[in-house]
Amino acid sequence: MKKLLFIVLLLLCLIAVPYKGIGAEEIVQADLVIEYVRVFTMDKANEEAEAVAVKNGKFVYVGDREGVQAYKGPQTRVMYMDNRLMLPGFIDGHNAAYLKAEKMFWLDLSSFSTFEEYEKAIFSYRAQHPQLKQLCAVGWNQKVTEEAWGKSGKTPRDLIDQLVHDIPFVAFSAHRDELWVNSKTLEISGLDHIEHGLTETGEASGIIPGQFTDMVVQVLPQPDFSVEQYKKALIKYQEDAARYGITAAFVPLGNHSENVLKAFDELDRKNLLTMTYELGIYVDPLKDLDQIELFKEWREIYQGKNYSVQTAKMNYTENAVWEKEKFLDMLDLLDREGFRIHVEAEKELHMIFEGFEYARVRNGKKNFKHVISHMPIVTNDDLTNFRKFRIIPSVQPAIFHQSIDAGKEDELKNWHRMKSYFEKGLPVSSFSNYPDGELNPLYGIETGMTRLHWNDEKSQKPLWPEESATLKQMLRSYTIYAARQIGWEAQLGKIRVGMQADFIILDKNIFRVPPGEISEAKVILTYFKGKETYRDESEMGGQ
Repeated sequence: MKKLLFIVLLLLCLIAVPYKGIGAEEIVQADLVIEYVRVFTMDKANEEAEAVAVKNGKFVYVGDREGVQAYKGPQTRVMYMDNRLMLPGFIDGHNAAYLKAEKMFWLDLSSFSTFEEYEKAIFSYRAQHPQLKQLCAVGWNQKVTEEAWGKSGKTPRDLIDQLVHDIPFVAFSAHRDELWVNSKTLEISGLDHIEHGLTETGEASGIIPGQFTDMVVQVLPQPDFSVEQYKKALIKYQEDAARYGITAAFVPLGNHSENVLKAFDELDRKNLLTMTYELGIYVDPLKDLDQIELFKEWREIYQGKNYSVQTAKMNYTENAVWEKEKFLDMLDLLDREGFRIHVEAEKELHMIFEGFEYARVRNGKKNFKHVISHMPIVTNDDLTNFRKFRIIPSVQPAIFHQSIDAGKEDELKNWHRMKSYFEKGLPVSSFSNYPDGELNPLYGIETGMTRLHWNDEKSQKPLWPEESATLKQMLRSYTIYAARQIGWEAQLGKIRVGMQADFIILDKNIFRVPPGEISEAKVILTYFKGKETYRDESEMGGQ
């Protein structure tokens, strides 16, 4: 009798406790409930769902429609998505958002293809801005200047002096690896008598290679954008990013610009950051190890609700000239001081791995904290070293259709890896390389799968299709693995109870279309911390 009474009481207790379902917190009145939606969560414990609830910027329920009903209240906004696809917000692993300022406040030459067009654009720009103390441009195509040089016999310096001789002129190449400058700029920079940037005859050509571009810019009358200009640029960038479902990004700085940090901080304090950012402080190869003291100061000062500064960004490229000992010591000291190190690499990777081994011997192992990005060629030995030193590879999938000149099969095996990273168990992240690359992550997702340009005819031969990744793998690289790369994996990258409510809705289910049509999908809703940041009115109607 006592046993029967115990069982009855136990059943009554269970009935009295509300059922919370899979992936639910204590039942509360949610701010937002979304149902009739196909949710791909990126959470292996609960990979798919059909309803979510959001409260105070976090997911409080992820599960089925029946379970979400308990979270509705008089003040809850309820949305029905007609079984459209919901994904975590995309995370861009390498994105120079602040360079939006160049497009907004400098002359943009990227749409012009002849020197005559350059001439008209420069004269028109000066007429519109008669009080300029300097003229800065972006999107310069070196081939345009080279062709004019070949036709006229005049150096790029002479050509631009004809157009701008009274104030400093600088134009960044499309990939920011060279500067086109006039005599006024060379004069104030002190580079007019050194061997770099000279023609074979010894006369300054007006072309400054990448390792000296920052030195030149720093001597301009206005070497940096103002804090207000950066703030306007970041707000405009966020509008563009939200259209493509981007809710977080790693933003590496190109120089020691505190104005950028101040802009992020002021926007964050005013709740105007509508994305999460990890900022990477630029490590200057021409400066000594003591620059790290400045990085430590900035790391203490610049930390906010929606941004952090925990990363040091090193370039190890053709335009970043490092002495070997200095490179090893810099990487070692940054690691010892607790920075997340992000190395941009265009060369062979053996020296970078040697640097991480040098640091590991002195400071101990790190578990997938540091990052190497931009590496076009990765050998099997490199893959082993990524795993050995627990380094995150970061790649730009939207260019995976591009081949090397030689095009030999044995070289293609090492060219633009993707599938190999997953097979090696590496948390590979993906990025846009904005503004030099396409911002839309769906382009990268498609090309990572097809190895074709998204506008190519489908009959084209894909570039080394053996490295094609699956859709789930590509999505991981833009969500959970990218979150790990930027150090925000505890809050971002999954649709899971307790995590930040960053998510997007697509107009079509990309799991049900051919890979070559993924880039045709559109983001129709973007949410950051449970707040709408983008809406496609043509698709959403009155919802």
